[in-house]
Amino acid sequence: MASSDQLRQDAENAKSPIDRSLQSTVHATTAGGPSPVSSIGATTLTLNRQQDEFFGQSSIHFLLQEVPHSNRHRSSHRGLDRTSASTATTLLTEEFALPPRQVADKLLDIYFDSAHIFYPFTHSTSFRRRYESLWTLTGYTLPSEVEVGDIGVGGDKCSETSFFCALNTMFALACEFSDLPQKESASAMFSSRMRSLLQMDVLDKGDLSHVQALLLAGHFGLSSEHPIRCYNVIGLACRIAVGLGLNTERHADQRSALENEVRRRVWYGCLQMEMQVCMTLGRPPILQITDDVLLPAAVDDEFIRPGIETYVQPEGIISQNLFMVENIRLAKILNKILASIYWPSLSSDFSALVRLDGLLDNFKNSLVDALRWWDIETTQEQGTPTPRNQLLQRQRNVLQARFLHLRILLYRPSFSAFCAAERRSLQRRTGSGSDETNFEANTLHGAFQAQCATTCVQVACELPAFLLAASEGQATGAWWFSLFYSMTCGGIIILAECAQAGGSKHFNQQQLNTTWENTTVLLQRIGRENVRARGYLEHLLVLKEQARSAYFSLRNSVAPSRAPSRRPSVSLEGRADENVDDIQAQTADDHPEHIDFMTSLFQDNWDWSLDGGMPTYCGIGFGDEGLNILLTGPYIMPGLAAYTTAPTTWSL
Repeated sequence: MASSDQLRQDAENAKSPIDRSLQSTVHATTAGGPSPVSSIGATTLTLNRQQDEFFGQSSIHFLLQEVPHSNRHRSSHRGLDRTSASTATTLLTEEFALPPRQVADKLLDIYFDSAHIFYPFTHSTSFRRRYESLWTLTGYTLPSEVEVGDIGVGGDKCSETSFFCALNTMFALACEFSDLPQKESASAMFSSRMRSLLQMDVLDKGDLSHVQALLLAGHFGLSSEHPIRCYNVIGLACRIAVGLGLNTERHADQRSALENEVRRRVWYGCLQMEMQVCMTLGRPPILQITDDVLLPAAVDDEFIRPGIETYVQPEGIISQNLFMVENIRLAKILNKILASIYWPSLSSDFSALVRLDGLLDNFKNSLVDALRWWDIETTQEQGTPTPRNQLLQRQRNVLQARFLHLRILLYRPSFSAFCAAERRSLQRRTGSGSDETNFEANTLHGAFQAQCATTCVQVACELPAFLLAASEGQATGAWWFSLFYSMTCGGIIILAECAQAGGSKHFNQQQLNTTWENTTVLLQRIGRENVRARGYLEHLLVLKEQARSAYFSLRNSVAPSRAPSRRPSVSLEGRADENVDDIQAQTADDHPEHIDFMTSLFQDNWDWSLDGGMPTYCGIGFGDEGLNILLTGPYIMPGLAAYTTAPTTWSL
């Protein structure tokens, strides 16, 4: 994250009247308004049952629907004051306007230092050359010295509209990584300009620069409250890319080395973004990652120059594009997990888990030395705080977080099925008054399922602790991914504690408590820097209380217990919370209905397994009636909903 007093001063003193007028705008909305489900699949308390968007099993939205809660209708919703899109548009009289030079330069530096290093959709050297020309008498029409073909944004064949669309998106992304005052307003201004410029003629054919602009818009969209927009923009980029033949090496010998390199980056960028957005929203990927296209080169952009057909990374200089190559390998594994576990064409079995876990282990063991996060020698060799070493440390941390998250994603369906079995067992014991044990635990199937659940929880405990340590050194990636991981782990901890309350002894309660503390502290840190993230911690706390109330209601057959909660001893603002028990009591009083809520939780649709795909749902939020909480698969965020799925079973 960029931190610069000079950047603050430049932003305050050198903005135009238009920029100042937009500073009060938090963000502009589309005609339909922002969704209660963010582009990382996270939800707030405001989603109602009338919403019909589909968020499947790999979304956080889906995960947190599994958490039991009291069925209490909430008729009022807290809303944010938002300026309409039409109002914002009237203020944006110049889509091609640039910020003051000092601000523009620093924002672009932030983008290339914080976003481009993870997703190099463009050839940065060519882009910067074209950007520099904007400040000269020659202007945008500066011709290239060497004919290189179509290299997209920054090249001679890129239209001015596409270039400024990409540039404004880079500025918007840079705001998200910066400590710019009123950065939400600044980000909204640039994203509004970007959306206006996206009205390009892409439906007839499109070109490489259009795909790059759409990918950048999709990347920014991951931080937004507009998941459908993000999903559709990335889908459009993928469609145009296929139409341009980026999915094949055909005629590669007729193109320059630079053009081929950019095409490969853009194609794999499409695939990575497709896997990412489909995973976060729980939707089946339209494209599949194959080896038909060569991987991009692990060579820095300054060594990939026009007119040079062979390029190599100088010895002794570790390329920042090594991360891109390894991240593509990881995306291929994500593709296999989604295809085999969440959207299988045939019945899946436990052998799929073993095979995919082996792929993750092989990935880790075959990593290049510079990105081995567990290798003490590597970290010591790069311990000198040079800019390149700091960059590599961030890349190692991001790669480690994504690796851990994929292991969680792999085992989440088994974890969910295990928790569902524990709930059914608790219901049987409570209903009959007997002390019968869970018969599923005595089978080979149950034992394997329990081990998978334990692995899932162990990794979910490891990830927040790692992210918290990385955030202290400001060596993380985008805040919205940290938010996504935190909400995922928080949901898993809540469900694991529910299983513990039901009598399971598979999880370490002290470890669960520590992880909950780490998760909430991490969410507080994210919320201090980003307004949009602040409501998620509150929602997670409420969700945990709802789950406790539901379980105590089932166990005691009386009103929800007021036993001390396991909330962290900090408030939402990060201060010591001296009235945790009072808050607990107040939350319990908010739900006085004596209803057999848990009865509705244990329907046949709990019998989800790898065969069942992703259930549908008809809304989210504590106000939903007739809830039918499913304890299966993937990610969702705070909020519960009704949904159904066909009963299926594992096969060995």
